Amino acid sequence: MKAFVSINMATSIDGKIATKFRGPVKLGSLYDSKRMGEIRAKHDIIINGAGTFRAYPFPLLAGKKAKKSSGPANAIVSSKLAIPKGSAWERAAHVEKWIFCGSEASQKKMQYFRDQGIVVAQSKKRRPTAKEILKILSRAGFNRILLEGGGELNASFMEEGLVDRIYLTFCPIIVGGSEAPTFIEGKGFLKGKFPQFFLKNMKRVKDELYLVYER
Repeated sequence: MKAFVSINMATSIDGKIATKFRGPVKLGSLYDSKRMGEIRAKHDIIINGAGTFRAYPFPLLAGKKAKKSSGPANAIVSSKLAIPKGSAWERAAHVEKWIFCGSEASQKKMQYFRDQGIVVAQSKKRRPTAKEILKILSRAGFNRILLEGGGELNASFMEEGLVDRIYLTFCPIIVGGSEAPTFIEGKGFLKGKFPQFFLKNMKRVKDELYLVYER
């Protein structure tokens, strides 16, 4: 049985998740942060891409009041291990941590992260595929997977038809810019092959709109 995969993202009105410089951008309100913690608590592991991790190299927890020992595991997907050493994420001893990398990743850097108690899974391909990642996590007992960006990571799962649910927060700002990333990047889909989702729930809190879509 396939693990259940969700995406949780906050975007501007025009669908952007960051500026073209791809640094951290605070989009959601305090209510959105609380909701994010509740969503995280429903999942076994949270996955970030390398770019998102570099912008926010901290452990992804299920809220400030969550028990440190019972929160979701964290994973990073970085083909060439282009992530910093010694981060707050790496030092978070109470969080189970995984890294997925590709065939060209440095053996020395892989060993470094393993020495820190991090599970490092290397693909035989240049980039680990979404199906590979899901297969490994499912075998390890992770049944509910949460993707939190960036757009390339989300797209890799979407392109393989692996996403079951999308939590989406629309924030009342405009970012603009043709180079600013959206929450689904990748190669894009051809006409007639667009993934179809259905609106399951909608809630408005002040000027933010919270949507839940499912297959």
